[in-house]
Amino acid sequence: MFRTLAILHVALLATSAGAQVISVDEGSFALVRDGERVGREDFSIRSAPSAGGRMYVAQGTVVLGAHRLAPGLNADTSGFPERYEIEVRDDRQVTETYSAQTARDHYTSRAQREDGESAREFRLPPGTVAAEDDVIHQLWFIVRRGPGATVPVLVPRRGVIDTARVELVGRERLTIDVRGFDAQHLRVRRVKEGVVDDVWVDQAGRLLKVVEPSRRLVAVREEGPR
Repeated sequence: MFRTLAILHVALLATSAGAQVISVDEGSFALVRDGERVGREDFSIRSAPSAGGRMYVAQGTVVLGAHRLAPGLNADTSGFPERYEIEVRDDRQVTETYSAQTARDHYTSRAQREDGESAREFRLPPGTVAAEDDVIHQLWFIVRRGPGATVPVLVPRRGVIDTARVELVGRERLTIDVRGFDAQHLRVRRVKEGVVDDVWVDQAGRLLKVVEPSRRLVAVREEGPR
């Protein structure tokens, strides 16, 4: 899957000679639960040329013990998902593949799991973004809307849509790898499921730290953005 998204990315570049690919945010998170490191997430979010102008290409690899996820997302400049794919592995065996694409507001997905194949179709509300369970970097698409925003959020593999409210908690100073960062502390509340995530971003909106109490998980950048 990861290779598929990379090929798509190259194809986009080929259609727009001289167009620039811009790194919006990229790096690695250490994933910590109950004070012990349990995994790592590597990710990149880039602005790339597309037939319609610009688009976001977000890719990542999440490793939690023997559980591994490789998500890839193409979204328009508002964050609205246009294409999404994810591969899930457990003990190095592929246990799920999921792919979806959107035509206007019409979302079509197909999943292949150990218990069989399934397909779904439904409409996405205007302003929807995609944020998968267990994937930290996709929270960027929610918090970039800023404090006070109300954002429809699609959880792709579960096929559910919730509403997230972004609140400003305050401004704080974080230290990452001996470097200091002025951070904005945001809180993301999911209205239906009641899930609350705390997210810290730097002055450029890049992710620094995420705390997910429901998963007892803390994600901290291994190196601060440069």
